[in-house]
Formats: sequence, C-alpha cells, structure tokens
Amino acid sequence: MNALGHRILFVAALLMLPAPAYAQAVTSVMASHMAIYDMSLKSASRTSDIAELHGQMLIEVVDVCDGWTLKQRIALTIVNFHGDSVRSYTSFASWESKAGRRFRFEQKTEQDDVLVEALGGEAGLDSDGGGGVVVLGRPAGVTLELAPGTLFPSQHTALLIAAAEAGESFVSRVVFDGTTQDGANRVGAFIGPPRAAQILAGEQVAPQVWPVRLAFYGASSAASEPDVEVGMLLQANGVARHLTLDYGNFVIEGRLDKLELLPLADC
Repeated sequence: MNALGHRILFVAALLMLPAPAYAQAVTSVMASHMAIYDMSLKSASRTSDIAELHGQMLIEVVDVCDGWTLKQRIALTIVNFHGDSVRSYTSFASWESKAGRRFRFEQKTEQDDVLVEALGGEAGLDSDGGGGVVVLGRPAGVTLELAPGTLFPSQHTALLIAAAEAGESFVSRVVFDGTTQDGANRVGAFIGPPRAAQILAGEQVAPQVWPVRLAFYGASSAASEPDVEVGMLLQANGVARHLTLDYGNFVIEGRLDKLELLPLADC
C-alpha cells in the first residue's frame, strides 16, 4: 500500500497544474468562476497498480483587483488491484499579482485524514523577463532560484490564450506554479485549431475552445519524455471544458460538471 500512497501524492500534485495553467489568465475577458470536475480513470496498465479512481475537483478563480486568487480542492479515492483503497484530499490556494511578478501559494495533502505533506511560500521576479527567487515557509529554510524568463501561472495562461488567438501551434516556457519543492517546469504547449465545445446546462451558445496539450518536464531535465501530459479544451476566458492527465501508464479524465460565472470585481 505504501507504493500506492506515494503514487497518490504524485497524482494529486500534478492535478494542480492544469488549474493554474488555464484558470488565471490576465486578460480583459477573464472570467472569475467556480468549476466542478468529475474525475475518473480513463485507462490504466497493470504496471500502474491502479484499478479504480474516482472523485471531484473544485476550482474557484476570483479577480481581487490587485491580482487573481485560486482555490482548488481535489478529493480522490484510488483502489489498487488487491482491492486496497486510499482517500486522498489535496487543497491549494494561491495569489498572483496582475503584473505577474509576485506569487504566494499554500498546499496540503492528506491521506485517510492524516496530513502527509504541506508546502507554502512566496516567489518574486526581479523584473519583467528577469530571474527571481522562491522562499518556502513550509518547509522552512528552503529557497529556490528562478531562471530569467520564468513565468508564474497567470502570465503563462495569458501567453497561451494570446498564442491561440494568433493561430500559433506551439509555445514553450519555464513556469513555476507552487505545487512542488522541485522548482519550475519547462512546459511545452501544443495548440490545435478552434472548435465548438459541448453546451452545458443553461448555456445558449456553444463556446469556442482550443484543444491544448501541455507537456511538463523538469526545468533542468534532459529526458525526451515528459513527466506528465495534460490535455484540455481551453476557452478564451480561461475556463477549461475538459481535462485529461496522462502519466504514461494511466490516464485520468476530468469532465466539467458545473460552471458558475462569478460577479465582476468592484475595483
């Protein structure tokens, strides 16, 4: 069961990545919103030791005038091929300045109601396009260097949306999102042509979305294969209509079940 538990932490951490990477776009049409996704196992090989997986992910993004806040909750139940199960709960909260140079984050993960990981701190860039530093408060005494050109999540999203609107098909940047002590990731984004999304209850018109696939590598990794690949259908207002998380020997699917647009900020 220990191996399965370690895998759950890995899954929960990477499940954080799509949300900051799509949900905080700093554009004039960015929508403050709350979204709920049903999470399920799309496919898995025997080597994954995952027989079943199900749960929910909640994301809330709010314009707070000086920046964007993100609150995310992920509750998963994972069952291995011996029938053993683990309940995993991960929460993540962040604030990013609209200028994209300051970032605060807090994360905790529990397994079967026992705290197994806590991470938090703040990061800053010296200038637009410059390097910076991350100072962790949990665990204390840890600092990470950020290379010049590193982006925080909202600026990365803004770049992806701008690239999609301009008809570009590939974007590669280094991104720090606050979900791991390992530092920043190099993220390669493959963007497909726009298409109409499935209409949700209460919608009158099918929104336009771009198929986007993100490949995540360690910033200093020389590996030819990514650590994980994330697929999504991305709207121009930063909402993802559908998610897939591909870990190689298993794939998780996130289906948008509920979407609520929140009131505009009174700044």
